[in-house]
Amino acid sequence: MELTDYPSHSMIDALSLLISHGVILLAAWRLLSRPDLDRDPPSALETESSGDA
Repeated sequence: MELTDYPSHSMIDALSLLISHGVILLAAWRLLSRPDLDRDPPSALETESSGDA
């Protein structure tokens, strides 16, 4: 099997898969590295009880 046996668009297909998966991984990494993911927002019970005191 020689290199010329493969269709010429296979490299473009591989490149498009690499780029699209790379963008997805970059977005996931950026979302998971956000500092506000480590903090939970106050619940409704906590905000109501802090206003009464």
